[in-house]
Amino acid sequence: MLRNLPSLKAKQLIRLLKSGGCEFYREGKGDHKLYVRYVGQQKRVVPIDMGEKEFSPLYVLRIFRQFGFTDEEIERLLK
Repeated sequence: MLRNLPSLKAKQLIRLLKSGGCEFYREGKGDHKLYVRYVGQQKRVVPIDMGEKEFSPLYVLRIFRQFGFTDEEIERLLK
């Protein structure tokens, strides 16, 4: 289980996701932007609220999990 996940600003989270293989997909409703990651033959699209000032550690973990990142991949991205 992951410990000590940081709170992240939207731009920091996007930078980490892009380094993990995620790409911008399209604009969503309001302040949301949709990002996509391909895991094998599966396409995962996740909305990210760009209007938030800072994301809590639980929200950051939830986003990583929705994209299908493993604990090892998350730890590698956060270093």
